[in-house]
Amino acid sequence: MLINWEHELDRVGHRVTLSGLPIAMHCHHYNINLQKMLEDTMGETGVRLLFGAAEEVSFHGFTSFLQHYSRIKTVKSKLELASTVYQNCGLGVMHFQKISHRGGIIVSPSSHHVTGWLAKHGKRETPGCHFSRGWIAGVLEAIYGRPLRHFAVEEVTCKMMRHEECRFLVEEG
Repeated sequence: MLINWEHELDRVGHRVTLSGLPIAMHCHHYNINLQKMLEDTMGETGVRLLFGAAEEVSFHGFTSFLQHYSRIKTVKSKLELASTVYQNCGLGVMHFQKISHRGGIIVSPSSHHVTGWLAKHGKRETPGCHFSRGWIAGVLEAIYGRPLRHFAVEEVTCKMMRHEECRFLVEEG
């Protein structure tokens, strides 16, 4: 079944929707300033807030998308769809090549958040792809039929730290 992206990724007035669900799209200035403010004012609590929000929204959104396209049955096809959605929403490139229902490694060679962070603040000393970690957790929970907060996602290398790619270690929580 082909997905008609012109129909699924749509604009209704001032709202952008994906498969009928509203999504928020902001430029890197907004996203990175929000992340920096959460980290600077709330520390680890702010990081958890960003991760949790991304996890919950991606879980519910992707669950709805998979229900709408119920003919997409295999895990491989669902992972390919997740990668396509991530890219079509302008978030970057995500490779789900070494992942299973128990976890694994996911690689991102390109990211909206990395580009934005480096342009505004330069190199970080700690991993900073908190949104991407949450997005990965939520999408995998939807794909594998797990509840929210089932997967723990740790960023083990980060392009914000000038590593070659972002690598995420996914484990059951």
